[in-house]
Amino acid sequence: MTNTRLEKSLFPLTTPRLSMRAMTKADWPLFHRLHTENAVIAQCFDPMPLDEIEARFEQRLASWSPDAKHWLCLVIVETATQTPIGVTGFLLEQDVAEVGYLLLPPYHRRGYGTESLQAVTDFAIHHGSARIINATVTAGNLASARVLEKVGFQLSRIDPDAFAIGGVCYDDWIYTYTAA
Repeated sequence: MTNTRLEKSLFPLTTPRLSMRAMTKADWPLFHRLHTENAVIAQCFDPMPLDEIEARFEQRLASWSPDAKHWLCLVIVETATQTPIGVTGFLLEQDVAEVGYLLLPPYHRRGYGTESLQAVTDFAIHHGSARIINATVTAGNLASARVLEKVGFQLSRIDPDAFAIGGVCYDDWIYTYTAA
């Protein structure tokens, strides 16, 4: 099965209120906003130059299969309005996945992060053969930590002073989900 056929047969992922589909070139405005809006990036990473954001976007457009060496990047769409509200996905290396997600601020505190993360976690296990799924959270990002905990992730370790944002070093909280 080609990567394109695989993507068409598995996506969109759906939940009661969301659908998650492969990212396309038309999603550039959403991706750019998610990587430049301070309310989104403040607890994740420093502002990036435009060329770095563009390079990340281009990398995430590639077709995905379980043996891919790049991120599966899905656009989260609110089903009722058909509005793209964020991105989610994972990078799979053998049976270990690293998951990530970013949501636009108007869609925070609605349970969308939890709902989309549960769907992506299930997908990584059932279609990517992931047995362990990790997520890295900047210390102090309590909302993201709560999302992970609601899905069943547990804090597995703390890496002190692992990441700098705005010139300040923060611990990384590493959360882990282990498939049954």
